[in-house]
Amino acid sequence: MRPFAALRKPAVRQFLSFALIGLANTAVYYAVYASLNVWLPYLAAHVIGYAVSVVGSFLLNSYVTVRTRPTWRAFARYPLSGAANVVGSGILLHLAVSRLGMDENVAAIAAGLLVTPLSFVLARWAIVSGAAATRRSASRRPPGDDRVREGASRE
Repeated sequence: MRPFAALRKPAVRQFLSFALIGLANTAVYYAVYASLNVWLPYLAAHVIGYAVSVVGSFLLNSYVTVRTRPTWRAFARYPLSGAANVVGSGILLHLAVSRLGMDENVAAIAAGLLVTPLSFVLARWAIVSGAAATRRSASRRPPGDDRVREGASRE
């Protein structure tokens, strides 16, 4: 067996790509937050940094991880993975600190790592199902309907 044969499987490649994009995305969030926090109140800087990081994460995961064109439908569904991440990691963090007596900082990292697979599955679902719904909707248009479709280019 070749040492990196498992990396050739699409799901493994996608998960590793998702994780690396997540790390880069965290750096982007913090760079935007820290830069804006000089001029804006910290919560405003946080919201803008988060918004920039969600858009960047969606685009990178669409093009690189799932290898599909982004659609508005997929973009609308994408925040579900972030919501699941926040809720799931929050529950795990609380349990690790209050029930297991773990250090808060270590527990936060552990909770984030444990919830990442769920976040990946939801993000992939959002992107793939959003793109599929857009294709289905476009295929049901009557002949001669030449509206520009979401995700399509004008030619």
